[in-house]
Amino acid sequence: MAQMQASIVKQVAQLKVEAALREAVAKRKYDELQLQLKVEAATREAKAAARAAEETRKYDELQLQLQNMMKMFQQNQSQNLLS
Repeated sequence: MAQMQASIVKQVAQLKVEAALREAVAKRKYDELQLQLKVEAATREAKAAARAAEETRKYDELQLQLQNMMKMFQQNQSQNLLS
């Protein structure tokens, strides 16, 4: 009887160890996935910021071109009026 109880206690202890190990592995995998998601989100945010900066640069460049064209047009109109 005592031997059977000792065997059961040993089995329970072994099961607890195995459960703790599985829990530790699951936690590690969870933490790895969380980190991966954070990295992916940061990468997406950085790419979006880079796209926004490029769009702003292009917009500013087009605005400058438009201003220059308007100045040239106005100068041309002024010269035509003086002629």
